[in-house]
Amino acid sequence: MIVISGCFRFAPEQRAVALAAALAMAAETRKEEGCITYGFFADVEDEYIVRIFEEWQSQAHLDAHFQTAHMAKFRATLATLRPFDRNVSRYVVAEVTAL
Repeated sequence: MIVISGCFRFAPEQRAVALAAALAMAAETRKEEGCITYGFFADVEDEYIVRIFEEWQSQAHLDAHFQTAHMAKFRATLATLRPFDRNVSRYVVAEVTAL
């Protein structure tokens, strides 16, 4: 399994556009083969931080995701917004157990 986790920090005047883009991106991505979980979340301590969390069945599924039209549109929107901070990491998970 592949996990993607990270955050973006937007200027106050960009927040509405960023959230709209995130909602559209999530709705389309959840339809993709191999997508287990995909979501954007508002940070409870800083309203201008948007967090992302994704789970994919494989790297091949994630690679296919990067080639979609909705990813290209999302990246174009991010380029116009130019987040103050962007910190996103990829994790390869060998085992998952319930807590």
